[in-house]
Amino acid sequence: QLDDMARELKELSRSAEPRPLDAFTLLRKLSACLDEHLAGEAGFIYTDHLKVQPDRMDLEVAAFEAAFQDLVEEWSLYLKEWTLDNITIDWRNFDHATQWIMGRLRERIAQENDILYPLALQAGRIRLRG
Repeated sequence: QLDDMARELKELSRSAEPRPLDAFTLLRKLSACLDEHLAGEAGFIYTDHLKVQPDRMDLEVAAFEAAFQDLVEEWSLYLKEWTLDNITIDWRNFDHATQWIMGRLRERIAQENDILYPLALQAGRIRLRG
């Protein structure tokens, strides 16, 4: 769902005809879903990984957390900068910023899906849905 919204926002911002209200609404929806996702994820992936003898999952989690801090800072700046008024005034630069940050976000989502979740499944931190 997060990846779909990020892709949709990238496509929307590419529109030749500015659609600031649609973009702002989708951005807020994506932000709320991302907050919910991170809060839930913190409870089952980012737990107890500072063991004396860390396993592969612990090492990957630590690396993901370190790399994620930069994206968190960039995401915060992006959200602060792109208010409805700013999107309306500067659609072209909103598009440029959106392409960059959504690209990074989608890359992060892919890494979690390809690396972190399979390891979490193996480590018993998550289960497949029925």
